[in-house]
Amino acid sequence: MSTGQDPAGWRRVLELAKSGEIKLDPAIGKGLDKVCDDYLEKLGTVLTQIKFLADVSGFGPLPSGQALQEKFKVKASGTDASLEAVIKQHIEAVQLAKEAVTQAIANITGVDQATADKFSGIEAPK
Repeated sequence: MSTGQDPAGWRRVLELAKSGEIKLDPAIGKGLDKVCDDYLEKLGTVLTQIKFLADVSGFGPLPSGQALQEKFKVKASGTDASLEAVIKQHIEAVQLAKEAVTQAIANITGVDQATADKFSGIEAPK
């Protein structure tokens, strides 16, 4: 995976969130899931349209035309550096980012609830 968005960074962030080391205030994280969903939808549309790039034709019967046709096909799909592979990397990165944000929000919500539970049995001095 030498091109595109390397999802490894977001995997590390997700692991930190799962371990409780990252917390995110819900007010700050509000709307990030929608942004991620919208971007995933756009990336999904692009991924669907890539098949048309892989099936490009009309370069003629000459060897140079056939070579050019094959070059376009390989750029579209079938290799680690193809457009298809890059878009799939972006999709994975956005999915991981969304999951990390969700977990980080859950972490702070859990801390708030645990703190509230500690104080629920305490009476204020009179």
